[in-house]
Amino acid sequence: MKLTERANDGLHAHVIDQVLKTLPERGADILDVGCGTGALLAQLRDHGYRRLTGLDISPPADVAGIRFHAVDLDGPTLPVADQSVDLALAVEVIEHLENPGAFLAGIRSKLRPSGQLLITTPNVHSVEARVRWLLLGKLKQFDPLGDPTHLYPVFGFAFARLLKRCGLTVRNSWGFPLDGSSPTSRRGLRALAGIARAVGATGSPDGDQLCMLLACTQDHRTACLDDKIASVTSHY
Repeated sequence: MKLTERANDGLHAHVIDQVLKTLPERGADILDVGCGTGALLAQLRDHGYRRLTGLDISPPADVAGIRFHAVDLDGPTLPVADQSVDLALAVEVIEHLENPGAFLAGIRSKLRPSGQLLITTPNVHSVEARVRWLLLGKLKQFDPLGDPTHLYPVFGFAFARLLKRCGLTVRNSWGFPLDGSSPTSRRGLRALAGIARAVGATGSPDGDQLCMLLACTQDHRTACLDDKIASVTSHY
């Protein structure tokens, strides 16, 4: 039985491609945080990955070859051993959380020193998103037309500061679909975005999803404390 994918068309296939490129070792430990039905993990299993774990508030009862744990991702801890994960995935998850910083710090503690985190989230930096905000004052995918459970839009400049505090850094970032299109936008918005591009507007990046591959930094606890102290003293 094929498991239902709770993501935009093609996104899971794209994430699979990225995993295959980033972590070809089939014996690596992969953690899918916010795994939903387990569809993404099942595809990774079919590609030969053997050490797969999924976390979700309501995980599937049983999918062969995959371990699942029921967990509230807004809770204080994740039921995974520290420094045991080679690659963590958070596909369309962080925008639903009440405390993204605590979430990122929790995942960071589970990653091995060489571990990485691949996240995807609605892209508020595309030309379509910028045009919608300019004309209507509404943030694409976080307005009344978007998912009502979306809480946290990822803005690049602020997110970079948050990552620093959590001991993570951006290794690579890109938009999906790779051609920069926006299938979730209405025809009128796509047309207006096309006009904006014709006069020089660009997204950073374009596409409906923002994708990031994050790596661990060293001495992140000290860096986090120093950054918090600096942020407080800078106001005086």
